[in-house]
Amino acid sequence: MFRIACFLLVAVSLVQSDIVLAQDDNATQAKAKTEYQALLKKYEANRQDRQFVRPFLELAEAYSGTASALDSLTWVLKRFESGSHADRAITLLIASHAGNPGIEQLYLHVGNNPSLKVDTFYRKVIAINKTASAVGRAHFRLGNYLVRQSEIAREIRANPQSVDKFNLFYGADLTEYLQKVDLKKIREDALEQFTVAVRKYGSVRNYKGELSELAGREKFKIEHLSVGGTAPEIVGEDIAGKPMKLSDYRGKVVLLDFWGDWCVACRMLLPFNRALVKQFDDRPFELLGVNSDSDRNYARKVVQTQQISWRSFWNGGSRFGDISSEWAVEKWPVLYVIDAKGVVRMRSAGGHNKEEIYELIKKLVEEAESQ
Repeated sequence: MFRIACFLLVAVSLVQSDIVLAQDDNATQAKAKTEYQALLKKYEANRQDRQFVRPFLELAEAYSGTASALDSLTWVLKRFESGSHADRAITLLIASHAGNPGIEQLYLHVGNNPSLKVDTFYRKVIAINKTASAVGRAHFRLGNYLVRQSEIAREIRANPQSVDKFNLFYGADLTEYLQKVDLKKIREDALEQFTVAVRKYGSVRNYKGELSELAGREKFKIEHLSVGGTAPEIVGEDIAGKPMKLSDYRGKVVLLDFWGDWCVACRMLLPFNRALVKQFDDRPFELLGVNSDSDRNYARKVVQTQQISWRSFWNGGSRFGDISSEWAVEKWPVLYVIDAKGVVRMRSAGGHNKEEIYELIKKLVEEAESQ
């Protein structure tokens, strides 16, 4: 009887403790909500973002884990998508909110922030969140983040003379990290994130569609269109209507230029292209175009008047033809440097880095000649 009585006393004590904890939690939630609404009212009367960012961050820290804390962090990230304020907000998200079922609503506000804290945030969500859509979209967003990191790292490494500018823009710590990080591992990690998003969370939707399609497209880009990927085959016709395949040029270094006479920047690349063709004549190099003009006869005349001696695939009379769509070309011009084994070695949007393109082609041609 004594043991039963002790057991009942313990049980009653635990229930009472739970009730007290619940009451304390409700009281904290209510207090946090009152303070958040008062702070929001002050802000709406003033609308000075920088004046109010610290009070919102302090409220989120003081009432960590509450709904009002999450609302405060949302307020911050809507207005400061990068920088020290964003980093502090993301740190608080990682500490107290990564498991929140509605956390995915903040992904858009994290945006293109290159901070390393973004990486930690998405991985924490993946590790502890129980909501399939939050986890699936975190895999997708982490993949996008890693691709962006790789792009920034390549830009920094290609412009060592501008390191001070990058330090100012990205911060010295991040710039130093991106100068040293293993790009192959970043590529593999991004590919893994998109693969998991497709395989396990394909039915999850965001505002652009299902992850099966969205992540699948990004997975294809990494496997075939990013540096280190195997360039996809192109089978079609040239501007003159003759059959043409990209794989016919395997064994040569290829510069694939997506161009159109309608595009001023494309026309500005023609002297550079002519010089490449002349310099690497009778060597394992081929310049190929993908033409997006709407009139085939007009395109033929352009080839003659502009002295274009290299062949171009016909993109179906549109910027949005099958070839450009598969190669994810949305802005023109875009140039791909493909080595003799068919591996993408550079993607240049705009072709502004002519010297870098030339040096890479020269190096790859010499490697092909030595095989």
